[in-house]
Amino acid sequence: KMSYKARSDKIEGVLQKMLDTFKTNLAEATKKEEDAQALYDKVTAAKGAELQAALDALTKMEKENGARGLSKEEAQEEVDALKKQVVDDTKYIKQVEDALATKKTEWKDRKELRAGELEAI
Repeated sequence: KMSYKARSDKIEGVLQKMLDTFKTNLAEATKKEEDAQALYDKVTAAKGAELQAALDALTKMEKENGARGLSKEEAQEEVDALKKQVVDDTKYIKQVEDALATKKTEWKDRKELRAGELEAI
C-alpha cells in the first residue's frame, strides 16, 4: 500500500494539471472573446456608416422626387399592374394546386391498379 503522503501527492499533481488546463482554456477563451468583440465593433461601425450613407441617399432621392422621377399617375399605374399580377399569380397557383391534387388522385388509383395486377400475376 502507498502511504498517505504518496497518494495525496498524486492527487495534488492531478489537481495542478487540471488547474493549468483551466487557466490555459480561460486565456484562450478570453482571447477569442476579445477578438470577436473587436470584429463586432468593426462590423458595427462599418454597417453604421453604410446605414448613414443609405439614409443620405434616400434623403437626396426624396428631394429629387425619386430616382426615376415617377409622376403620381405612373406610380399608381405600376401599383395597379402589380396588384393585377398578384391576383393572376394567385389564380395560377390555385390551378397548379388543383392539377397537383388531380395527379395525386390519379397516381393513387394507378398505383392501386398496378398493385392489383402484380397480385394477380
